[in-house]
Amino acid sequence: MKKLLYLLSVFIVVASLLSSSAQALTPIGPPVATLERGQLAAGFTYGQAEGDIKGTVLGFELVVEDIEVKTYMANLFLGLDDSVELQIDLGGSRYDDVDYCSSGNFTGGFGVKATLSKQDKLKFGVAFMMHWYEANGSGVTMGIPWTEKDDWTEIQVAIGPSFEDGPWRLYGGPFLHFIDGEAEGTIAGIPVSGDFEEDSNVGGFAGLQVDLDDNTTLGFEYQQTGSANVFGASIRFRF
Repeated sequence: MKKLLYLLSVFIVVASLLSSSAQALTPIGPPVATLERGQLAAGFTYGQAEGDIKGTVLGFELVVEDIEVKTYMANLFLGLDDSVELQIDLGGSRYDDVDYCSSGNFTGGFGVKATLSKQDKLKFGVAFMMHWYEANGSGVTMGIPWTEKDDWTEIQVAIGPSFEDGPWRLYGGPFLHFIDGEAEGTIAGIPVSGDFEEDSNVGGFAGLQVDLDDNTTLGFEYQQTGSANVFGASIRFRF
């Protein structure tokens, strides 16, 4: 009986280790270029995601549910062409888990958006986003101490329309979402390692932006996959 309880404790610790890993779903924004050639913009994006991760640790295949991750990123935008826009992101993330104490969390990446067609107030385009995440943490689950270091890559590919009318911009469409990550750490001083990925990689997104003045844009976005959802907010200043 004691052995069974110990194995159960270890299994729960492994699930905790895995659950502190990523389910980021970075806000995408309009899947079209919104800057002219040579135009610069800077901004800030906040994302709050909740979803499931599946992975393998100690030979166990696990699906850990309801992981919540908050992401904060500064953004830099450059119009490469009137129809192509580059985005650079740099920031950090935080995990809401009572068993997990995170520190030194890094987030960075880039995105490219291209307008494929334009007619009157309607644009249609595609967006590619790639981000890298690093996180270090420690915790105690059922009295068993553990430490962890995570590294993972997230890729999003989206396509869809953007409808603009005056200061308002409404956009959305389908997207693909991929996570490839590794977790390593210790459980009661014993080294462990594993890998994880997204539990669902097909989803949809929708967002609304409004120009507060000629140079400032405020935006809100929602994403949904089969196992995750995210709410995002952003502000951007054009130069």
